[in-house]
Amino acid sequence: MRGLLGRIGASAMGRRLGLPRSLPVFVLIIGMVASTAASLQVRWLVEAKDMERFQHAADQTSGDIAARMQAYVAILKAGEGLFHAFKGEVDAAQFTAFADHLELPAVYPGIQGIGFSRKVAAADKAALIAEIRRQGDPDFTIRPDTPREEVHAIVYLEPRDARNEAAIGFDMFTHPVRRAAMAAARDAGEPVMSGKVELVQEITEDKQAGFLIYQPVYRGGATPTAVEERRRLLDGFVYAPFRADDLLHGIYSDQQNPRVDFAVYDGAPEPENLLHRSFSGSVAARAADARFTSERRITIAGRTWTLRFFTRPEFELGSGRSFPLLFLGGGMLATLLVAAATWSQVRARLAAEHEVAARQAAEGQLRLLLDELNHRVKNTLATVQSVAAQTLREGQAPHEAREEFEGRLVALSQTHDLLTRDSWRGARLADLVQVEVAPYESARTGRVAAKGPAVWLSPNLAVALGMALHELVTNAVKYGALSTDAGRVEIEWRLSGQGAERRLELCWEEIGGPPVAPPTRKGFGARLITTGLRRQLNGQVDLIFDPAGVRCTIDMPLPED
Repeated sequence: MRGLLGRIGASAMGRRLGLPRSLPVFVLIIGMVASTAASLQVRWLVEAKDMERFQHAADQTSGDIAARMQAYVAILKAGEGLFHAFKGEVDAAQFTAFADHLELPAVYPGIQGIGFSRKVAAADKAALIAEIRRQGDPDFTIRPDTPREEVHAIVYLEPRDARNEAAIGFDMFTHPVRRAAMAAARDAGEPVMSGKVELVQEITEDKQAGFLIYQPVYRGGATPTAVEERRRLLDGFVYAPFRADDLLHGIYSDQQNPRVDFAVYDGAPEPENLLHRSFSGSVAARAADARFTSERRITIAGRTWTLRFFTRPEFELGSGRSFPLLFLGGGMLATLLVAAATWSQVRARLAAEHEVAARQAAEGQLRLLLDELNHRVKNTLATVQSVAAQTLREGQAPHEAREEFEGRLVALSQTHDLLTRDSWRGARLADLVQVEVAPYESARTGRVAAKGPAVWLSPNLAVALGMALHELVTNAVKYGALSTDAGRVEIEWRLSGQGAERRLELCWEEIGGPPVAPPTRKGFGARLITTGLRRQLNGQVDLIFDPAGVRCTIDMPLPED
């Protein structure tokens, strides 16, 4: 009864307190989910912002390169204007003065120089050499010295440093890449940039990729409308050679903290087309290490360049990439603090409710125990009254009646003691048999043998079977098998069925005692075993007085709890 009360109380308390106990877990889960979702959102915003910064830097860099190259094209346009102003009659001194006025190294860093390549027929080659020598260049000659229909010779190139000195007299029209650009400029009447070349100015081992831009100059000044006229009236080209690394370093020499690295390709971004890279190492390795990459294409003087951009390590200094992790950490910390505070409140509430529930359970148990005590006392008094009345009604002598009455009270007391051990929840059948036969088996002679499976009896069943076993063993001692040294008693029980259909069958059999004759009348013991036990157990009781010995079979329902 007490165990049932405890289980019912614990179950009710668990249902009542389950939600508050799980509240901190809910707070923790919701907080963690919210923190994770918010940090992912912040990460997305940071990535978008960083990508926007990177794209802006790439756009700005490609725009700066395009703008600087357009400035160089404008210089060539100015050179064309010089020849137009002097009707094509520009000598070395005038060209030098024009170049000096431009202040190329200071105002236009990165340009290798500005020059003029004159076109003459093969028959006029000697005359051109003589004219340039007369203008102050006594060592002037035209190379290569191979037969061709027309000759293009670099006659002026400023500033006149060692590199540019090496290019004076070179016929660029003899080189396929240069010739393609010169022919395109001549026919279009517009400046045209060449593909990737190695300049003749590369006179040291520190060689760089190069390119040139050509601006056609026509005799008569104006640009003819027809292609054939442009070819016939071409006087030469104002041009500019560029060393790619010097050019790009010149453009960005004043940039203190570049945000991106870049590589410049002539046309498609293939290794053989690489003009310049702003970093050391391979482009592939740089691309693998970069957080962001992008491509831009710019067209300069009819030629398309591909620019590949990569983030630098310094790019991360302005990034909020650590914000999501900090946000997540802060959110998790706040969540843990809130969950801890919630758990503290819940624990306090649980403690208070548990104290109230425990007090209520204790009060309920006390009431139950009082009710149970009252019930047990009434039942015990009724049993004692019945035993006394039945014993005295048998008409025995007073001292015999007293002995039997005391024996029956002792049996009842022993059963009560057995039940008290388990707080009146019940008793094991084997223990009950042992208690009843113990006074007659103290020497352990083996005269009483008991066997059977483990069986748990409720308090009512235990009291009823205990009284019945007491009557059987008392009768055996007085008149039956235990009244002689050769007699013995065998007690065996077994279970059958399952669940609600389970039954207990207990057999008492006396062997080796004096011959048994059926009694002429039923005493209290026989009535208790047959009539009383059948009614209390709702089962079947067979008490047989066989001449070989008394046999008693008790068959009763014993449903599983």
